[in-house]
Order: sequence, then structure tokens, then C-alpha cells
Amino acid sequence: MKFKQSKEKERQITIDVDLNESDVDPYYKVGYKKLVKKVSIPGFRKGKAPYRIIESQYGKESLLSEAIDDIISEKTAEVIKESELEFYMTPKIELTNFNPIKFKIIVPLEPSVVVGDINKIKLEKIENPDFNTLIDEQINNMQKQFTTWAPRESKSKASDLININIKITIDDKEVLNQENTDIVLEEQNDEFAPGLIKNLIGKKSLETDSFKLKISKSHPSSELAGKKGLFEIKINSVKEPITPKLNGEFAKMVSNNEIKTMATLRKKIETSITETHKQQAESEYTNNSIDKLIELSKIEIPPIIIERETDSELQNLENLSKQFKMSLEEYLSKNNQNLEDTKKSINQDTITKLNRTFLLLEICKNNDIQPTEKEINETKQLLVNQKMTNSSGRNLSEEELIAESEYRLKLEKASKYLYEQTSKNIA
Repeated sequence: MKFKQSKEKERQITIDVDLNESDVDPYYKVGYKKLVKKVSIPGFRKGKAPYRIIESQYGKESLLSEAIDDIISEKTAEVIKESELEFYMTPKIELTNFNPIKFKIIVPLEPSVVVGDINKIKLEKIENPDFNTLIDEQINNMQKQFTTWAPRESKSKASDLININIKITIDDKEVLNQENTDIVLEEQNDEFAPGLIKNLIGKKSLETDSFKLKISKSHPSSELAGKKGLFEIKINSVKEPITPKLNGEFAKMVSNNEIKTMATLRKKIETSITETHKQQAESEYTNNSIDKLIELSKIEIPPIIIERETDSELQNLENLSKQFKMSLEEYLSKNNQNLEDTKKSINQDTITKLNRTFLLLEICKNNDIQPTEKEINETKQLLVNQKMTNSSGRNLSEEELIAESEYRLKLEKASKYLYEQTSKNIA
């Protein structure tokens, strides 16, 4: 066996391996034992035909073909051991010639990360929102949640709830015929066909009407989007909203009697909104810090790792498409996507994710950031409760659970460390 090792390139090393006849000679019997179980030879029970018979009928190349996986696997292990290479993940094997056997071993090394100067990171301040407006919006949503509806005898008004039968015809073809559809007469419900809400306001119960409108261009059906249709409407009922007043009774109602006044309710909502904003701002600062530090750092990731991660994401997408009994191309087409653009997008997302991951792990290494045994056990229990599985659907082993817990905690702790260091430089 001869092999030649290339120089490191992109954190990968390629080894070209050439095998001679003496290297593969022991494997003919390996191939024979596999092939003899698959074929039927007249005069012999299955699996009992002698080696010479199988060889004469199927040829030595067939025996070699059966044993090729064993040959490559065992010779790869020999080459790696002799080369004294420490690979980061399973090498990639490419068979370049069958007879004589030649193959390439592409060995991914551990990614290289040189962390940039954290002190150079400057973050733009995230301004606080108008908390009073957000509080009002949340209270308004609560009002809507507890709104009841009463029959209206007069004409419908904005914000009323109407129940209609609706039929839509486009080019003399009926495309929709739906009964007892509830619609709240609000502007945001006008997306299906702009002008529909305007045409429904002012109608009374049992009234009918017909009018022409264009379906929204953003409608998911290409057969309907942007087309003008004839709308035939029958109003089954009109109801007006009975909105609860903003007083102590309302505060009690929305809090299960825990809050007695509107002032206390507003204060509780303010505390919740403020804390949510603080968490969101911290998350945004952290993400911005990571992105800026990636720009300041030198990160080299073996292309094999990127390729495999990308393929894994594509496989997940393909598995999802199978659940809908579609090919991947059909599934993407239904979502206005194509395979080529999707692959590029996944590849770019994979590179971004891997850059972030290896950068954060390097921060842990450089600053001796380690999760405690207690933290690992707590996270491990969460994963058990979530019934976390690996890519093949198998439950994680104890060792895998510990490794996954440690990995997650390191990313979390490194992110927190980076935020603490860079939040000092918020302009």
C-alpha cells in the first residue's frame, strides 16, 4: 500500500491511497463469503458453493466489489494511524479507481479560531420603546379578549361582527362558496380582497349584495392572486361589540381577582413589558456582538463540516416534505421557493451558525469557562424530559446527554460573557 499526504488546506488534509494486489488479496474471501449468501448455484445449497465455483462464475471483480467497503474501511484506519493525524470528525472517502483500487481520504482537522479584540466592538444603543403605548395596546387586546357580542338591528358599523354567506366567481368559474363565515369589520381583515370590509359596512341582517373586487396580489393561490371576481354576499347576522369598561371590575376579571385596580394592572403590565424589552435588548446586543466579533476574528472551518451540516438540514427538509407526501421540489414550489436557492440559503445559514458556534467555544477555551456539574445535570434532566433524540430518531445515551448539555451551556455562558464585556461599550 502506498499513500501520499497533501499539505493542509482549509483545515483539511487529503491522502491519496493506492493499493496493490497483495493488499487486496485477503479480501477476495471476504467478498466470497458475502456473495455466496446472495446467489443460487445449481447443485449446491445456498451459501455452500465452493470459492472456485463462485469465482469462475462471477469473476474476481465481483468478489472485490462485495468486499470494497471492508477494504476501504480497514485500510483507511491503517493510513490514519500511520499518519498520526487527529481528525475532528469522520473523514470523507472518495473511491477514484476500482481496479487497481485507489481512493482519497479527506481528513477534517479541528476548526481554527483566532478570536479578535473584543475591546474593539462598539454597539449602538437600543432605544426604549414607548412603554405607555405598549401598555395601552396590551390592555386593548385584553378588552378584545373579553368582548361579547350582541345583535344589532341597525346597519353594521366598523368593528361589528357579521356572519355571511359568500360566493366568488372569476371568469364564470365559481372559486369559493362558503356559508356562515364570521368577519370582524376591521381594516386588517381586508387583506383577502381590498375593499371587502368597506362594502360590508352599512349592511343589515338578511340583506344581500353583489360587487366586483380584485383578490389581493399576495394571495397564495396563483389562480386567484390579482384576479377580479364577482362577490355575492348574504348577511346572516350583525352583532355589535360590548366592550368591558376599564375599571376595577375589569382588572379583577383579567387577573382572576388578583388585581383590584387599573393602576395596579398597568403597573404589572409595565413590569412585564420592561423585563421583556430588557431581555430582547440583551439578546440583540449579544447577537450583534457575536456578528462583530466574527468580523474581527479569523475562523477556518473544514469544508467537509459545512457540507455535512448543509446536507443534514436539506435531509430534514426532505423528511418534512415526505410528511406531506411531496417531493422536496414540490414542497418548495408550494412555498414559492426553488431547490437551488434553498441550498444556497441553507449553506450560508450553516456557515453563519458554525462560525458563531466555534467562536463561542473558543471564547470558553480562552477564558476557562466551564459549566458546573450541577448545571450539566440540570440541563441533562431538561433534555430527558424533552425526550431529545439524535438525527436517526434514537434517544440520546447518557454520554450523549452529558455532551449535549455541556455544549449548550458553553454556548450560553460564552454569549453571556461576551455581552458582559461588550455592554460597557454601548454608545
